[in-house]
Amino acid sequence: MPTLPADLVDWLQTLMRAERAGARVMLDSLRQTDEPAVRRRLELLHQGEADSCRHLRACLERLGVQPDTGIGDFHASAMAIEDLELRFDFIGRGQRWVARQIRQRLPEIEAPWLREELQAVLRLHEDGEA
Repeated sequence: MPTLPADLVDWLQTLMRAERAGARVMLDSLRQTDEPAVRRRLELLHQGEADSCRHLRACLERLGVQPDTGIGDFHASAMAIEDLELRFDFIGRGQRWVARQIRQRLPEIEAPWLREELQAVLRLHEDGEA
């Protein structure tokens, strides 16, 4: 069985909190607009964040860990930005942060199932940029 990095669970929990925060940002932002194009963009981003949460939850559960219920600071920071276009810029930075985190860690992940889950999250963040 491949060895897993000692801090892997903490790192996955951090990503999970970030993704949960992102999903909440999209839902809260949806409540602030009636513009169809903006709503569609937020709905697509929310779907990506929710899918990422599912992948990360699968990783944690397979490792025998219960995902914590925390929400990352990203939510409060994003919602403090009133202008939705500026918030989309901030969301894009968050998407790139998650992608960068995963790209940096992938070389040390030996377990094929874990690499596959993380690569799926990476694809969502590369494809779903705000």
